[in-house]
Amino acid sequence: MLRQRIARRCTAAMVMAVVAVILVGCSSGRMSLDPTEWFPKQDPDARSVTGAEGGFTVTRGGSDEPVQRAVTQSDLVGADGRCEGASSEPAASAPRGGALAMTECQLVTVAGVPDQVNVSAEAGDRRVVLTYSKGDHPGIYTFVAGRLKIIERLPTPPKPEPRRRAPKKQRA
Repeated sequence: MLRQRIARRCTAAMVMAVVAVILVGCSSGRMSLDPTEWFPKQDPDARSVTGAEGGFTVTRGGSDEPVQRAVTQSDLVGADGRCEGASSEPAASAPRGGALAMTECQLVTVAGVPDQVNVSAEAGDRRVVLTYSKGDHPGIYTFVAGRLKIIERLPTPPKPEPRRRAPKKQRA
């Protein structure tokens, strides 16, 4: 009699477990072992726009890939390192430093006119190398087809030591 009672309880527990697994499986359209997919996203059609003046990065719902606007002629620097309609000094309100996928003129807006400019065409694509030897972020910035692809840091120049004042000569 005790064995029958234990067998019934075990059978009931197993039936309840199977029913629970079936109900959980039916509640979701698909099952994934990836923990990032366990919780639904807030809004699959959400759109977010970020960017600096003259450039936008748009993220459309469901895609983690940013959509970048096309590079136009006004986004490209000239042989002198200047952009059309841009000042020679870096913008005070602009963010500091360069980021991959920036356009040539976005970097010039942030960092100012470069010390050296090298414009060439390799494999049919425009290739520009801007060199900044001084400033906040000295480095060699390489652009392909108008977008920043490679950033090579240069050593930061040492800060000048403050001048010591000569001791005043005492008059006798």
